[in-house]
Amino acid sequence: MLESLEIRNFKLHAETTLKFSGLTMLTGINGMGKSTVFQALLLLRQSFQSQRLKKGLNLRGDLVDLGISGKLACQSVDSDEMVLGIIFEEIGKFCHFIYPKDGMETYLPPAFPDEEPEEMNVEDEEFLYTLSMQSLFSPDFQYISAFRFGPMVTYGRDSAVVSQDRQISKIQGKCEYTVHFLYHYSSMKILEELARPNSSGNYNYQLGAQTELWLQAISPYIHLKIEPFGEDFKLSYKFDREDNLPTEEMSAVNTGFGISYLLPIIVSILSARPGALILIENPEAHVHPKGQSVLMELIARAVKAGIQIVIETHSDHIINGALVNIRKGLLKNDDVQVYFFNRDENLHVAQIHQLKVTPKGQIIRPPKDFFDQMQIDLRVLTGINE
Repeated sequence: MLESLEIRNFKLHAETTLKFSGLTMLTGINGMGKSTVFQALLLLRQSFQSQRLKKGLNLRGDLVDLGISGKLACQSVDSDEMVLGIIFEEIGKFCHFIYPKDGMETYLPPAFPDEEPEEMNVEDEEFLYTLSMQSLFSPDFQYISAFRFGPMVTYGRDSAVVSQDRQISKIQGKCEYTVHFLYHYSSMKILEELARPNSSGNYNYQLGAQTELWLQAISPYIHLKIEPFGEDFKLSYKFDREDNLPTEEMSAVNTGFGISYLLPIIVSILSARPGALILIENPEAHVHPKGQSVLMELIARAVKAGIQIVIETHSDHIINGALVNIRKGLLKNDDVQVYFFNRDENLHVAQIHQLKVTPKGQIIRPPKDFFDQMQIDLRVLTGINE
């Protein structure tokens, strides 16, 4: 499990340290540095996966493309060194990089100061193998970005990505191979802790069946069908009716956006193994509040089963969903970390507030702008401020 991440001199982050739990949630006003946390992790993964981490940090790759080096240093830090430090349960690594004088470079070369005793030798093959077994660098990882694919006429196929790398996405977390992944692993047995019973009270632990059951909890009576379509796949849906005659099949483009946006999240979680790491941006996109609550139940079950999930969200329903599952006893308060991001306007650097969550699922002394807009609006609507 990823225990902590340290970011120094990277975009809005002058010096940031985040501690992770089973479920870690990043929230705050737009443009405060939340996405940069994901980018830091993705930079490390894509550089490691391309076997370039010991040569430097690859800024342009499949997972994330940040352009040129001259645009990335924190404007309030007088240093040409950028540091990304990661600590897992049994291993730690601090990666030091230098911003080149030529700001047009697309990678950051490494720097290994002798005075840094915690520095580990990235040339050590045994260490590199150990690192490859950690969730961030292993196949037990999924990234679901905010600009994941919505409904499409057909969905692509890539056997190397799906069957060998065990990924639902290759390019920037777009989840372009979710349908192929679900088709390929449909009969795979999922963790029993994640399973829902069917209408008869029986359990089918296969990935395909459980994906449909969780979708039905969000969009009642829905069924999905995947079939090869030329070189690609076609995804369609139909719905049960009271007369027991289902509707005709509807293509994904004729079904609500929320279903397509939820599908990669549900598939990633249900197919995960204990110790996996899943990064999710805006799980609430196009999803009704009730559906968000159902999704948070699945996420809570996954965390309890040993799957680590990091979320960036702007939804109070997502935050409250985690707190509700603490109150219900499905999660412990230590299983959840909540961070609120804002910005020091003088220094133009990110300020991160680690919020205290009680055993009863309450947040103590939340900062200004932490989902308080509803109370502000109610005061206006009720005339309290008049």
